[in-house]
Amino acid sequence: MAPKTATADEVGFPELLDFVRPRHRMILTTFRADGALQSSPVTGGVDALGRAVIASYPQRAKSVNIRRTGRASVVVLSDEFN
Repeated sequence: MAPKTATADEVGFPELLDFVRPRHRMILTTFRADGALQSSPVTGGVDALGRAVIASYPQRAKSVNIRRTGRASVVVLSDEFN
């Protein structure tokens, strides 16, 4: 079997959601008060309205950071990622 390689293909939002829906392992990056990055492994998915959702507790650093800055980034990992 030929190895899979990353591409830089442009995809639309519906295709992006199709990629995310079956994958639930993610790395969430938020920003601490001093501007440093805070990365955390999380579980997540897509809700019925097409929004990315992340499972967490409200007192966790990632939740506090998002409420403070309103910014985050997420990497969605496929099961094939090793």
